[in-house]
Amino acid sequence: MRPSSAAVAAMLLCLQTVPALAAGPKMATAPMPVTEIHGLALPDPVAAAKRDASLRQTGRRFDGGAPVACRYPALIEDKKLLRLVNIHSRKNGLDPRLVYAVIEQESRFNACAVSPKGAQGLMQIMPDTQKLLGLTEPFDPERNIAAGTRYLKAMLDKFRTEVMALAAYNAGPGAVARHGGVPPFDETRDYVLKVVDRYFYLRQRYPVEDIDVIHKQLAATDLPSPAAAERP
Repeated sequence: MRPSSAAVAAMLLCLQTVPALAAGPKMATAPMPVTEIHGLALPDPVAAAKRDASLRQTGRRFDGGAPVACRYPALIEDKKLLRLVNIHSRKNGLDPRLVYAVIEQESRFNACAVSPKGAQGLMQIMPDTQKLLGLTEPFDPERNIAAGTRYLKAMLDKFRTEVMALAAYNAGPGAVARHGGVPPFDETRDYVLKVVDRYFYLRQRYPVEDIDVIHKQLAATDLPSPAAAERP
């Protein structure tokens, strides 16, 4: 059945109005308020916090302790781990805030973490990747971070953007190459969105890259105690 000329014209108009899927933002520049990764909307914690403040001014109450804004774990207080994040991030030309967000998502800073698939340590490095990186003690915090940051840097050099590098870190470089971008895996898309969201939050709230400085700024604010969840 041949479509009518009117139907063809309508379809062409729809195709012209659909935005192209982005390959991912180059986050070496300042983060944008709204970002899309392959058509997936990225939450903006700063905008969400402003929205919450506006709603509170109009008398809106948030019952049950569940605000509209994003909620993150409190920044860790382990000075040794913070120092290792700084040292090895800078050694490999990475933003410590990005590495912090990766470790937080991967293991919640549990050096003894083991995933159901066998990934190990702070940066959840798979055994095959450990062999590639020469990592023999995956549960040693410094060696794990040193190897993980080297691998993340290699993915960034290969795929050029943080979004693609994170997708490769999670799903493997082969999957990213095959799909020409973030693979259509729910786990990988969720992982990328969460790490990027946390990274954007840290960049927007703490312009200084040094994680130690970030922690000092956090301690100097009137935010809840470290045991409480951190809110934008």
